[in-house]
Amino acid sequence: MKSSKKLSLVCYGITAIVYLLILIGGTLGSITGQEMGFAVLTFYMIMPVVSFVNALILGLKNAYRKWLYPIVFGALAFVIPWVIFGAPDIFCLFFSFIPAEIGLGIGVLIYKARTRKMTGKRK
Repeated sequence: MKSSKKLSLVCYGITAIVYLLILIGGTLGSITGQEMGFAVLTFYMIMPVVSFVNALILGLKNAYRKWLYPIVFGALAFVIPWVIFGAPDIFCLFFSFIPAEIGLGIGVLIYKARTRKMTGKRK
């Protein structure tokens, strides 16, 4: 297996495990009375950071199917609050999709700049 596929599997796997733990903690865990704290911690801190960092890593390394990452986990970030709280909202895209797009964009720009510098090409 190529290293770009391994890297993609690792990044996708880490994000999937974190999202699964959030889903399990929200549905099976005892968050009654602590919904606000759970939402702030998971949806406004953990999910954006995990999405941004993994997308940045994928963008920096020309990883396999890196462009699917924001779509897949953006959709999951829309579904998870819907399952836990029963309230779908377009604002949920800010939890994962937007940070993943920003991270992937920054990573790709850095990757392109590095490869141009190493090959000596200028456009």
